[in-house]
Amino acid sequence: MYKLLLYTLVFSTIAFSPVQVLSNQATPAQKSSIQQIFSWANISRILFSKKPPVEPRKGGSRPIDPICMVSPDAPAKPRIVWSDRPLFLWKGRVQTIAVRLRDSKQDLWNQSVTETQNITYQGEPLQPGQTYEWVVNSSRFVPFKIMDTKERDRITAELQTLENQLQAQGVGIEAIALAKAKYFADSNLWSDALQQAYSVPNPSDGLKEMIKNIGNLCDVPKSDGHNSATR
Repeated sequence: MYKLLLYTLVFSTIAFSPVQVLSNQATPAQKSSIQQIFSWANISRILFSKKPPVEPRKGGSRPIDPICMVSPDAPAKPRIVWSDRPLFLWKGRVQTIAVRLRDSKQDLWNQSVTETQNITYQGEPLQPGQTYEWVVNSSRFVPFKIMDTKERDRITAELQTLENQLQAQGVGIEAIALAKAKYFADSNLWSDALQQAYSVPNPSDGLKEMIKNIGNLCDVPKSDGHNSATR
């Protein structure tokens, strides 16, 4: 709750964002301060610098299999995800993706994705506390878990309060997404932070640059595992 109050205080006291979707009533000094706190560039830097087990992906793509499943990734334990309709990000030539309950062979949802390298899950809402598998080309998979109900409800309520208060200040769509991404990043919920970045319909140059660089996560060598498993 302290984190939520801090975000609200910053945005309500100084209606400014580095993505320039708030009002321009802040002084130059205030703008500089807020830019240091809230920026897609800062989130991107944290994204690339986090150490296991909280970095947003794990392992580099292997020469024999150039598909890199960026998010959710595969640390030692299934990644916890807040959203019940998560965003899937990858790099490489993928024909199909699917979601199924862990250790099940029955798809809950599947999709042809030859024309994109990211997609938001479009099936029935996934259930809190359940562990699922994101399956690529029927052979590679990443397990992930939807956050338990109690914790998920708490975060949902805080995010709604944050959004309502920022909207009351006249905050734009991208600034709200940035605030939510920062909230998720501070909680090490990187799949959800990235989903906020990809949710903005008309991204600023700063956000476009961050999204452009996401694929570079596949080139960051890690020594403690791969970013997916194979059947």
